[in-house]
Order: sequence, then C-alpha cells, then structure tokens
Amino acid sequence: MAGILGPRAIFWAFLVLATGVIYNTYIHNFIFITVGIGREIQPIEDFPWTCTRVRHPLLEGCEDLWLDDQDRKLYAACNSLESRKGWSPGGNLYNISTRSRTDHIAVIDVDQPGSDGLYGLRQLKIGGYQDDLDLHGFDVRKIEGRLRFWLINHRPPVDHVTGEFLDALVVGANSTVEIFDLDETSDTLEHVKTVASEAIFTPNGVAVEEDGLGFVITNDHNTKTGTMRVLEMLSGGGSLAYCRSDTGKCHIAADKGFSMPNGIAHDKNGYYYVANSASGLITVHKLVNNKLIHVESINTGYPMDNLWLDADGNLIAAAFPDSIAFVKSIMDPYNVVPPATVLMFNDIAKQLKTYGKNVKVSKLVEDRDAKSLPSSTVAVHDVKGHKLFLAGRTLTPLGCDRCKGHGHSLSVSTGLGDS
Repeated sequence: MAGILGPRAIFWAFLVLATGVIYNTYIHNFIFITVGIGREIQPIEDFPWTCTRVRHPLLEGCEDLWLDDQDRKLYAACNSLESRKGWSPGGNLYNISTRSRTDHIAVIDVDQPGSDGLYGLRQLKIGGYQDDLDLHGFDVRKIEGRLRFWLINHRPPVDHVTGEFLDALVVGANSTVEIFDLDETSDTLEHVKTVASEAIFTPNGVAVEEDGLGFVITNDHNTKTGTMRVLEMLSGGGSLAYCRSDTGKCHIAADKGFSMPNGIAHDKNGYYYVANSASGLITVHKLVNNKLIHVESINTGYPMDNLWLDADGNLIAAAFPDSIAFVKSIMDPYNVVPPATVLMFNDIAKQLKTYGKNVKVSKLVEDRDAKSLPSSTVAVHDVKGHKLFLAGRTLTPLGCDRCKGHGHSLSVSTGLGDS
C-alpha cells in the first residue's frame, strides 16, 4: 500500500484520520455538548409553571439541596455570593481571603409558606466542630431516628507546623467529608466524624448507601490545580472514591471513562448515577468487590450538575443549556442570569433494565430567556407535595407554581452554586 500511495499520500491520510479522531473524541463534545452550539432552548411559557420570588440572605450561595419528604423539610448548603466568587475550588477559584466563613445549612418547611412567604426559613447551628465549613455537595440519611449529614468541606490548606495558610493556587484545597447528626427535636448539627483521605482530592458530589455506612464521592478532576485540570474539559478526567463511615477509610473505586463527574445519586437497586458535566453523559455504576463497575452510559446532550432521585424513582438532573452564559454568571452573579433546564428520567431503574442506554429523557422545565429560573445547580422533585425546588447561580431565590396537571406546586431556587 505504501508503494502505491507514496509517503506524502500516507502522511495526509494519517493527518486526516488523526484529525477525525481528535474531533470526535474531544472537539465535538466541547462544541455541541459543553458550549451547546445549535441547541434548541425552549421558553418557560412552553411549560406549566409560573414563578414568584423569595428573598433572604440565608438563601444565597446554595450549591446543593436535600428534601426530607416525610418531615416536609428542605435543607440547603449555602454561603455568600462574594465568598463563592473567590473561594470555590470546584470552580478553579482559590482566593482564600474572600472566604466569608458564613457557610451554613438553611432549612425551610416546604408546606408552610407563612405570612412572610419564607417557609419558616432558619439556619442550623453547628456543635462540636471547631473549624469553618466551606460547603459543596452533601447527602443525608435517617439513622436511628436522627438525620445524618455527609458534607463535602473544601477547607483551605494550612501548614500544620506554623498554622499559616498555604498557597491554595499551588496545592489546592484540603477537602474532607464532615459527618454530622441532627436530632429531630434539635436545631444543632452535632459533629460525628471527619473523613480525610488521599482518595478525596477534588470532591464534588456525595451519595450515601441506605445503611449509612458506605458512601461514594465524585472527584471532578484528576488534579487539584494546574493547566492539566483546565484541559480536562476536553480530555476528560475524574474518578469515584468509595468510603466507609464506620472506619473512615476510602479508596479509588473507578477512574476510567469520566468527563468531570459532578452530581451523584444512589438508588435502592444498588445503582449509582453520575452526571458527567463535560460529556453530557450519565454513567451508571454498581459496587462489586469494592469496585464501582460501569453498567451503562446515558447520553442527555446537556452538561449537568447535581442529580436527585425522587420518591417514585425518577431521576432529576439540573442542566446548563448555555454554558457561555453560565460562566458569565459565575463572574457576575448579581447581574447575569443564564438559561436553565431541568431534565427528568421517569422510573430510571426500570427504564435502565428495559432500554439500556436508550433511556428516555424529557424536559421538566426550561427557561430560555432566564425570566423566572436561575441557572440551577440542583433540582429536587417533591412527589408528595407536587413541588419542584431549584438552587442555582443567582442572587435571589425564585418560587414557581405549577398550574397544570397537579394543582399548585412550588419551586424554590436558592442562590449561587459551584459547577
């Protein structure tokens, strides 16, 4: 063949082949998934929702949500906008001096709006923990009549000899998982344990098993800082760490085939669903012999953040239809509100067994013109109350009443979050 085509023809054939591989492997996803060139974004008028605003400082900077659908309370991990604009290791922001040191868990009573429309909004106290919290994703389980919280904490790096801060731009955050208990009659989170491990290096999301012992962390990058971390938007990267709450031990359980793994959810069938922000894939995994085995990949066509499994087994994903506008909102959250999308996978476990990777996805709501919704980092569906709660990168929360199908329902968005 070489004699027939000649060296120059072989060179050009190889160049064309290599270009095709690079495009299909790296460039295509970045253009059409991450950036969203050519994506059709629908106006909110196409969906049966109307919206009202709820304003309060406790609902700023909320990255993640968790709904107690039995006791009818919604918990949110929040901070100030100014703090997240500077100190947000998940978003490559390492300015320690901007930390407000006001991270907190906010609570609302989802069925009791009250005369002020704030749903009994309050902040939980912190007991038995001496350091500041720098919150990201979290998960909760009911354990022996208490709520147990697993909170990702992006602490700044400290020299253990001098007590001085290290250069976070060089060494990254000193991230841990902090475990707290909340008694049903108390408003104070009591510290139980700190889980620190080399396997928890760029944590983003956490999903806890039903017994509250095992949990999985998504590491959204391969490195804490540096040029290669930025390039992972194209090349892919990230891993899953499996940890035990009882022993505090963790290990990397999967590290292949990820593209910035972000939100994660766990169901009673033993499936772990992982949102890959850069590729638009939801990868599905099962724990086998302490390894998280890849089961399937579901293509959504959207970059995504956090995932939520509702009481009916529907998987809810907060997605970014316009990533360029989303990045602008990170830099200027007070003035820029990008479009938002919430995706829904009906009875995801059943669909997965029936259709495999051809699971059907629908838009629960979308807001092309950013009239009513924030760019949501998390969306939580309340089946019992027919409500939808959203948290995203805007200054003020929003409420949405669903006008068709299920009577009235409420959506609350809660401020700025990390991607």
